[in-house]
Amino acid sequence: MFTTRRTWRSALAVLGAAAVIASAPAPALAASSAPWIAYGGTSVNNARVPAGPVELTTRSPRAFDTLTYVVDGRVVSAPATATQLPDGDWSATARADLSGFAGRVSVTARLTSGRSSSSIAKSVRVVDPASTLGNGSAGTITRPSRVARAQFGDGRPGALTTGLRGGSPRTVLTGDQTITRKGTVLDGVQIEGCLVVKADDVVVRNSRIVCHRPGRQLAVNVADGTRNLVIEDSEIDATGTDVGIGWGNYTLRRVNLHGSADGARWGTKVTIEDSWIHDMSREDGLHSDAMQTTSASDVVIRHNTLDPSNHGDPLNAAIMIGTETGQRSLKNVRIEGNYLGGGAYTVNIRSDANIAGLVLKDNVFEDNSRYGAVVAPTGKDIVFAGNVMGWTGKAISVDAR
Repeated sequence: MFTTRRTWRSALAVLGAAAVIASAPAPALAASSAPWIAYGGTSVNNARVPAGPVELTTRSPRAFDTLTYVVDGRVVSAPATATQLPDGDWSATARADLSGFAGRVSVTARLTSGRSSSSIAKSVRVVDPASTLGNGSAGTITRPSRVARAQFGDGRPGALTTGLRGGSPRTVLTGDQTITRKGTVLDGVQIEGCLVVKADDVVVRNSRIVCHRPGRQLAVNVADGTRNLVIEDSEIDATGTDVGIGWGNYTLRRVNLHGSADGARWGTKVTIEDSWIHDMSREDGLHSDAMQTTSASDVVIRHNTLDPSNHGDPLNAAIMIGTETGQRSLKNVRIEGNYLGGGAYTVNIRSDANIAGLVLKDNVFEDNSRYGAVVAPTGKDIVFAGNVMGWTGKAISVDAR
């Protein structure tokens, strides 16, 4: 299981050594040995900047008279006059209009001094102005995106399309339950405890599992060697547990899973479709993902809503992929037609993953991650096709490890 320390070490490695200064209220920027651009008190390198009018500040140890911002060859600000700061640097702030831009863009600050000129170019991530997740702080988008509405409509997996379909459960079972009889069917049952399945061909439908057990590894434990568990039209309330369900040989359909640190952990022969995995919890020593694998084969993740975010905390990833345990490989895995959001990166694929056949296709991403939609290693057997950002409809960018 990954640690929070490892997660943030990876994130910092991706972002590089960008200077960070506390924000809100915006502090005086520290003296610099080289020119730089700041937004909201933070170095603009790889910052999240809303697609609209924003104030950008440039400072330099070399004197300059005026500042103008340019994006993709287009002037986006009026000239601003520079002033000298008490520490000797020169600084100017101009209002740049980034409306109409999206994704990674290069912002150039043109500095003039008499008849001479110079420029500074920095990479900026222009994001949905409706997002409250800016400058690495916590927050989420509160409205469905245009593309998500078009693709999923009212049938997008969520509160109205997942969980119990027939009202309240008819039977209540108190305490942890273990199923040992092949072909057992639980229909209309509420389990006030955790569930262990040790028999093949078990079906759980129109039921609710309420496993509130801090420190418990699994709310639903599919025992080794068990085959063909199906959970459908049900709720797994795994508040406080490490993992909602794991590890292999199971199917979830129209399941509402929430509350655990990791939602679904998958290994061999797993299908998850039309389900809603959300509101994961942050636990000491763990990061939190809607889904995670450390070794897998023959997996289909189709038409789900996956977002680990909880009360403004985006947590780690909607889908975290690695191959550091078990067979130490990932084979024949399809992730398609899902609605994905949250996380440091929404989909995070480890650089050391041993991959033979991973497809991410036709997924819609919301812009409520900290750093981007996908981070993945290059040179792996991964197919990306038809994945778009929900607020623009444009193809996602994949950040390389």
